[in-house]
Amino acid sequence: MVTTTNKNNSRTSNGAGTFNGKTNGVTPKSKSTGLPVPSNGNGIRRSAVSVEEQANALLERVRTTIVKKFGVKLQLREKRLQTKIGHAIKEKIGLDIAAQLKKRGKTMNWQRWNNEVFPTLFGQPDALRHDIETLALVMAKLYDVFELDPQEAIKSLVKFNQESLAKRNSYLQQEQSNNDDDIDDLEDDDDEEPEDLEDEEDDDFEEEDEEDEDDEDDEDEEEEDLE
Repeated sequence: MVTTTNKNNSRTSNGAGTFNGKTNGVTPKSKSTGLPVPSNGNGIRRSAVSVEEQANALLERVRTTIVKKFGVKLQLREKRLQTKIGHAIKEKIGLDIAAQLKKRGKTMNWQRWNNEVFPTLFGQPDALRHDIETLALVMAKLYDVFELDPQEAIKSLVKFNQESLAKRNSYLQQEQSNNDDDIDDLEDDDDEEPEDLEDEEDDDFEEEDEEDEDDEDDEDEEEEDLE
């Protein structure tokens, strides 16, 4: 390779040089990283950041913004699953204990189970002492309605919790409906009483009118006798 220096101290190499700060028409090659540019298959460039990374970044922004604007912190999936599984375990084991005690003629002490024994063993539904996979496997070993695969057992526990909640809401709605019917019956009774009073009052007025008419007839007869 031949390199020359002109009087303007400009250097030329392989035919590329400058003259008073200007190139001689040959554009130097740009640097390349040597890495392929990601594409979505249609020749359109896409971000090199993975979908998981983008989701995590957006998730953090969503939660932070909602905390600032509303003062509410959205729970993550893991936390929601933990709470549902905690309630499912509490109810499932509690019902099992209650059923066995009933066979012996005894009554279940739900307050002791909910506030003393369950927290000692598992913690609280929204703050469990163990990870959900371990708890799901324990429940699968206790009850054959749950699969021994932890992930499948988790799904079954979540479903159990949802069904239990739906039943409880149904009972509450039924009780509310019955209470509303009772209130309607009382209101109907209250409405009937004034009607009876009004009817009686009307009858009284009619009787008074008839008496007044009789008195007038008597007066007329007296006047005729005087004549």
